[in-house]
Amino acid sequence: MDNVRTISRGIDLLEFLNRSGKATGAHIASQLGLSRPSTYRILETLAACGVIRYSAQDNKYALDWPAQTLASGLTERSRVLCVATPYLYELQKEVLWPTDLAIHENGGMVIKESTHPISPYSIESGIVGSRHPILCGSLGRAYISFCPKREREEILKNFFSRCTGGYECFSSMAQIEWMIAKARADGFGSRQQDVNAETSSIAVPIRFLGRVLACMDVSWIASAMTFDEAVKKFYPPLDAARCAVERQLAAETRVN
Repeated sequence: MDNVRTISRGIDLLEFLNRSGKATGAHIASQLGLSRPSTYRILETLAACGVIRYSAQDNKYALDWPAQTLASGLTERSRVLCVATPYLYELQKEVLWPTDLAIHENGGMVIKESTHPISPYSIESGIVGSRHPILCGSLGRAYISFCPKREREEILKNFFSRCTGGYECFSSMAQIEWMIAKARADGFGSRQQDVNAETSSIAVPIRFLGRVLACMDVSWIASAMTFDEAVKKFYPPLDAARCAVERQLAAETRVN
């Protein structure tokens, strides 16, 4: 029962910080009706787990980005998938090649929607629900290149320990930093026959209020055209779809 009570208090504390933004330990204790020793033990545990952070400058605690994602991510993800899916299918009609929509989950990209089943040029199946390491495809490379700096640092800190090999193109931080700089300059993440020698792809981030909510890509058989030809052909409609999704997200927010 003590463990259950502690977990319940921890959840109450996270909910309070989600509402208030930042607060001192003493204020949290008084608002939740907890003793200060119990409050500080819970705060220290949550800080050690990386879900809250402490600022010595103002002596206050706040949610760190993993907890912020838990607090708002489900609603935002459902919303962006609902808004972006029609544009994904319209994009496929225009380019004919397969298009995918993915979100970031725990260091990887999970495909949530795909037009592979209806594209006449697809050579893959069973795409929806598949999970890919963050740097092993254009979707993840777009995400890591455009997400907030603090989130990027946390993801990269865990990448090499989780990656099981086969991705020697990013064997050092210098190579990753070069890839990020190039993606930000280009406006898209890319995969040029690495990981899968048969295909290449480019992906753009769907951003809202300073965060990347999802990424959208176009993939093609690499032997069908050069990479530069594909970028010239696919990037304009892909970026137009991204802009349309972001405009609709912003418009719906103003209405609500």
